[in-house]
Parts: sequence; structure tokens; C-alpha cells
Amino acid sequence: MIYVITGAPCSGKTTYILEHASKGDLIVDFDLIAEAFGAEPHKAEGSIQKAAVRARRDAIEVAKTSDSDCWIVDTFHREAFDEDEEVIELDPGKEVCIDRAMSDCRPEGTVEEIEKWYGHRKGRAMKKHLYKNFALKSDEGAGTISGYFSTYDRIPDSYGDVIEKGAFTETIEARKESGHPFPLCWNHDLNQIIGAVDTIEDDEHGPLMTAHFFDTALAQEKRELVKQGVVYQFSFAYDVKGWERPTEEEEKAGIMNILTKLDLFEVSIVPIPANPRAEVTDIKSGRRNSKKDAEAIKQAIALLQGVLDDADDDDGKDDPKGNSKEEDSKSRNLEKNQLLEYINNMKMED
Repeated sequence: MIYVITGAPCSGKTTYILEHASKGDLIVDFDLIAEAFGAEPHKAEGSIQKAAVRARRDAIEVAKTSDSDCWIVDTFHREAFDEDEEVIELDPGKEVCIDRAMSDCRPEGTVEEIEKWYGHRKGRAMKKHLYKNFALKSDEGAGTISGYFSTYDRIPDSYGDVIEKGAFTETIEARKESGHPFPLCWNHDLNQIIGAVDTIEDDEHGPLMTAHFFDTALAQEKRELVKQGVVYQFSFAYDVKGWERPTEEEEKAGIMNILTKLDLFEVSIVPIPANPRAEVTDIKSGRRNSKKDAEAIKQAIALLQGVLDDADDDDGKDDPKGNSKEEDSKSRNLEKNQLLEYINNMKMED
């Protein structure tokens, strides 16, 4: 049996294994491997880090064909090591992990990694965080957004991953056949689904997505944040179904994993970047200018102008506020001019 132990830094993964593994079991723990090569606890760098990464991968290959039980520490559970693997997630709570990091004097950046793990857990076990830059244009309906949510440029993201062209092919086709679109979420919160993905076209650059916002108060509130440029990045949640090891040259370039097959769950708008090369081409403003709306606007203008005409006819009547006819006429003319100016602006926009 392969046991995969996952959890945030300082969640007790190594301790759990040492307490549950039997004599003769294979233990694959990057920190323990790095320490065996001479690294300080939880601080592998340079050639020691590279050697530990390679040793861990080789050990995992051995684990896949081993007759004994194997225990693999995999913080984010990036891959499936065996069809019958048992995943054990340790979650003592974010505050507990942070307290342990502080009391154990863990290296700088540990707290950030804890925050990252719990941020990822809010959506799915696997997430990819990518930059998106939004160009604004007007359009019908509640608004649409389009752009690349991933790239195939072989430049590693902040996790050292690159995505192979075609990695999304099967998951995209499966969704098309099912007739159920991928949800567009806000910050990986499935309680805040703000739209739906309409199309994904896979080209040489990456998967080009077009989605629309729902015509709901929540969705339009989030769309406005994007429109104003307050939030301008994409993220997506997925499971790894296939991966390859990088070559030595690719490792030197910072590539840790080559993801060849992914199961996409959802696309989100988030404030966390990782890939500055993915580009959003459009975010549509969602201004309502359909024929039906245009006709309604014309009718409203006609009614407003009629009200103004009635107001002119009533100029000679007594004013209940006690204003003189001259004062009342000036006030009405001012209101009339302001309203006509507003109506004319509506006409120009239409």
C-alpha cells in the first residue's frame, strides 16, 4: 500500500509517518532526504536541494513497484502515485501550524507556505494561480470575459510547473459532451459561482476561454471590481492525471514538473498571481443596449418630455410652498434643463 501524507507545513506529516510506519517500510520525505545529504532541517538549498529532488523522484519510482508499504510526504498532493493509494490529510488548523512554525524557529517563508496551503484548500487540492490583464469593452447582457487562463510557453510558474499543450484536451471534450459548462467562481468559493464558461479554444499559446457573468447582484458586484481593475487575475482548480519528469536542462531552468494531463474543475477570478504571461483579451462591460431596452428607453424619454410639458402648463397655478410665480418658474426651468440634459445624454449613449 502507498500512503500519501498531505498537509500544510508544520501539520505533523513526518511525525505521523514515524508513529505509524512499520520496520522495513519505505519512507519518502523530502526534508529527511535533504538532511541526509547535509541540509539544515527544513532548509535545502543549491546542490543539496537538486540532489534531494532527484532522490525523491527515484524513491517514488521504487515505491510504485515495492512489495512493502510506502509512505510519501506530498504537501499539496500534486500527483497520483498509485491507483490504490490512500491519501491521509493532516489538518490541525492554520493557527496551530503557524504557532508551531514560530516556536520551532522554522525558516523564513514557512508561514507564507502555510497560508498558501490553506488558501489552496479553500477551493480544491490543486490550483494554478495565473496573472490576467483585462481590456475593457462594452457588450450586451450582464457582461463577458475572455482570455488565456494558462500558457504553454515552457516557463515555470511559481510552483515550478509547466503545462504541456493538450493537457486540457480530454477534460474540455468531456465537458462539451456532458452539456454542463465549467463554473466561473469568485476566489475558488463554490458558494460564489458568478458565471459560466461558454467556450475554451486550445491553441498554440494556451486555452483561450470565454465566459459570461450571471445577471445577479453578486455576479455584477464582482464584475464591477474586475472592470475597475481592483481584481484582475485568474486561477483554476484541477487534479493532475498525468505528468513527466523534466530533463536536467529543464531542471536548471527551474522546471520541477511537466503536467501532461489535467482534470479541470473550475476557473476563478482571484487576487493571487503566479503566471504573468497569461493574458485576458476582453472584459465586456455588460451595458444593456438590446433592441428591447432601446425601445424602453425611447418610451421613457417620451413620458419624461410629456411631464415637462405638463409642468409648463402648470406654471400659473398657486405654489403650495408659497414661492412666488417668478421663483417657481426659475426653479422649474432649472429642473427642466437638468432633466433635458440627462435625456440628451441618454440619447447620445443609445
